[in-house]
Amino acid sequence: MFSGFQQESFSLNLDNLTVTKESFFHQFLTLRDMDPLDMLGQNPDSVFGRFCRSKYLVVVHPKMETSFFGNLDQRNYVMGGGHPRTPFYQAFLKLAKSIWLLHRLAHSFDPRVEVFQVKRGSEFSEVYMDSVVKNLIMDESDQKPKVGLMVMPGFWIGGGVIQSRVYLSGMKVAE
Repeated sequence: MFSGFQQESFSLNLDNLTVTKESFFHQFLTLRDMDPLDMLGQNPDSVFGRFCRSKYLVVVHPKMETSFFGNLDQRNYVMGGGHPRTPFYQAFLKLAKSIWLLHRLAHSFDPRVEVFQVKRGSEFSEVYMDSVVKNLIMDESDQKPKVGLMVMPGFWIGGGVIQSRVYLSGMKVAE
């Protein structure tokens, strides 16, 4: 979902659309209180609509969709330019809207906010990462904890850091 976050276009082909920090912030303010399905109902081919379509097709694998629904009807509808009114797609739209708003807000700052992601198997760093699970006990091997799954990327804002959120592997939880 965060692929392309650093680019103002969010990796979408925008046909020379020029945006300013002020317009990013205005979009954030305008869209934050709207229902994502209502936004798409007003303009299904908006930049936000194209973002939702492209991310859905990347994030929701056809095999996953088939196992959920028994067919690819929803995917085909999205590929055809639509936005289905199914509960699953509406939940996806809430996620997409949150990331879209974060992108709009991040690109309205000066200096611009930068995102960083943590790969599975990376060594845990208390500076850049926060464990989702608290009260962890180190393994007897005294090896540094490793990232099992990144839940949320981290962000650099000027000289500050907002830590990424991760699940660690090879750790035990204290009761």
